[in-house]
Amino acid sequence: MIKWTLEHSNQLHQLLVSVSRHLYVKKNGLLKYQEKPMEINLSTLKKSHREHLVYYVLRDARTGTFFLEITTSHTMIPLADFLYRAWEQTSGKYIWGLPDSLSVPKGLAVKGLLDGLDALDVKAVLPSSGFAAGVRVIRDIEDNLLFFMGSTVDYRPHVLNIHCKKDLYRYMLNLYRDEAYNKYEQWQIDLPEQGAPDIPDRGSFMTGFHDGNEPVEGVLWMKKEQESRPETAAWEQEIWPPFDEKLYNRADSMYADVYELSDRDMIIDRAWEILNVSPYCVDAFNLLAGESRILDEKIYFYQKGIRAGRLIVGEPCIDGNMGHLWDNIDTRPYMEALKGYADCLREVGRREQAIEAYEELLRLDQGDHQGARYDLSSCLLEDGRDDMMRLLMARYGDEKSCFISYDKALWSFRVTGGANERSNKMLAEAFGVNQHVPAFLLGERPIPYRLPDYYGLGNEEEAIIYASNSRTAWEQTPGALEWLQEMRRTAARET
Repeated sequence: MIKWTLEHSNQLHQLLVSVSRHLYVKKNGLLKYQEKPMEINLSTLKKSHREHLVYYVLRDARTGTFFLEITTSHTMIPLADFLYRAWEQTSGKYIWGLPDSLSVPKGLAVKGLLDGLDALDVKAVLPSSGFAAGVRVIRDIEDNLLFFMGSTVDYRPHVLNIHCKKDLYRYMLNLYRDEAYNKYEQWQIDLPEQGAPDIPDRGSFMTGFHDGNEPVEGVLWMKKEQESRPETAAWEQEIWPPFDEKLYNRADSMYADVYELSDRDMIIDRAWEILNVSPYCVDAFNLLAGESRILDEKIYFYQKGIRAGRLIVGEPCIDGNMGHLWDNIDTRPYMEALKGYADCLREVGRREQAIEAYEELLRLDQGDHQGARYDLSSCLLEDGRDDMMRLLMARYGDEKSCFISYDKALWSFRVTGGANERSNKMLAEAFGVNQHVPAFLLGERPIPYRLPDYYGLGNEEEAIIYASNSRTAWEQTPGALEWLQEMRRTAARET
């Protein structure tokens, strides 16, 4: 076994290309996990009838920082191309520059690759199997990928390669600020004084690599006969496919069976199957958005649902039923997509856009069956839109609900100069609507991570939902929480 004493970063890089023994691509393009390991590797890949997930890794042996590409057996990257991507210096990367030596596993050590490395003055090292097999790093990548897949709903490999890699890097390289050992920072610190050697331009880089008698067919240039499936569906493009009523009705009937499924993966699979039949099934987009735990992904699917909804409902129907759109059952999926979109915008801090979406919901449905007025109210308070809040309270201020009563009291406190007869009276009325709210706003009782699915008027569940919704506005208003505390004490003495 070769022994190394590593003195600096980029002294030795490790090249790893590994076929997943647990993840493969189904016919619908989504990844599937198989618990029992598959007997598969690079040399047997072409014989498999499945499309397998493939990991490409370039790792610095001293610090452990790395560069990753996730592909499938139908979309594999030429080794020369991967090395260029790994060694070029671009933003958002955690390793670059030519190393002194590159550890190349036996199955990848083809003449064309070795000649290319020699032309770059990079020494090729043929390690023993235990040195650079990459079992641990590949295992950690796959374990983390599976964890992140539990939060997402788009299991297509090219999407994971874009979105999940950021989380993989953050976690595996300890990029969090409170971590004592940041592998990327350590890599930078340990670079030699001259820094990381630059690579030549792409044309010059590729000149040294050439085809040869390769033990793994096509591993250097990946000459493939099989065409891969399109990465994006038609509805992901600007121009959607023509509406087909038969396909839409078929998709709609498929959605009716979703409620009989209890397994999350089966539910997600069914939603994708529905969209493959017809992208005009807004419920399928809403379902995917609801199952996702990643806000950017939720926003993406809600946007697609809004787009599909407006196309299928039609602008004349929307304009002709303005104020009463909820009364038409066929339009409700569209409005649910718009409400979900607004909630996500608010959660990611895009309040101005969220306010516009909530106002649109109130224009579409004067009866506000989705409660958009409550979210709009707290949003306006957070954003300091007191004039817009005045108009909203003129419309809904007489409502004796927990959400309106407490927000109205806070708004009065802000615009009338603090504690006074008017704002005190409003807050006292709010206490009568729900007495549990102050404890959650003041932090005496924690707001649970998972909010209640249901609530009753005046109960703790309603207080939890209100506090979660409007706590930021109370915290941002100077003196508001102290006023709330004092008013509660006064109410307690009086009773």
